[in-house]
Amino acid sequence: MRCLVIVVCAALLCACSGRPTVVNPNKTPAQAQADYDDCRGNASVAAALRPSDKDPEAYLEKRLDDCMKSKGYKVD
Repeated sequence: MRCLVIVVCAALLCACSGRPTVVNPNKTPAQAQADYDDCRGNASVAAALRPSDKDPEAYLEKRLDDCMKSKGYKVD
């Protein structure tokens, strides 16, 4: 239960940050949104479970960017 609360809080923090510009001309807008949603969810969980010495927002952004890059996107 405690982990769920942490994940929800992390997700709410993510909602405050703007969406980065991601580009992949080989993906439809629906595919891009699905990929972004998947990466954002994974990054939120990772940020909630991050090492305590890491800044949560910076950690989340890096994980999100890395995930999108791994799916073939150029992240600005």
